[in-house]
Amino acid sequence: MLNLYLKEINGVWYGAALDDKKIFATTFASSEKETMRYLLSEIPYGMDFQQAEEPDATADELFRIMKAIIDGKDVSFSFELAMETVSPYNRRVLEVMSLIPTGYVTTYGALAKVVGGHARAVGRACATNPFPPIIPCHRVVTADMGSGGYGGGLKTKWAILKREDRGYKDVSNVKIRGKVLPLYPVNCLRKPK
Repeated sequence: MLNLYLKEINGVWYGAALDDKKIFATTFASSEKETMRYLLSEIPYGMDFQQAEEPDATADELFRIMKAIIDGKDVSFSFELAMETVSPYNRRVLEVMSLIPTGYVTTYGALAKVVGGHARAVGRACATNPFPPIIPCHRVVTADMGSGGYGGGLKTKWAILKREDRGYKDVSNVKIRGKVLPLYPVNCLRKPK
């Protein structure tokens, strides 16, 4: 059975759907209602769930990590994500997206060249990411270094990325399955209008 956990930290609501072994969804929003709405939309069909009154130790640790990501900090975690509920294509996108380090972004098109498909397909996978901010879809931007889209709003995406800026100057690359994914310093972004 899935347990749904919610917790408000400094005006941001964090949410997680997890069982004893895996995380099925994470989210954050400005309201409890929006956070719960998203979690409910991510529950696999036919799976039993309940809302827990208080976060357990695992959920509290997950919320601490999520807050750290939102705050622009480098984090690592060992939680297992329930990827079996994600389509094979979206799983590839999420796996590669998880390799984008703090302080860098890549483009929808560059990601598409590594995983196959088109930039719009990558954008759709980002939009349906069940694990924000754990899987950093906020680190994927348009080819002209614009913010692109973001479920939490472009102001939120921009704010997270500015907190992640490490002052890097040079483009970096990471090799994935024999292909190269370019990584651009966050300070290359155009400020949203």
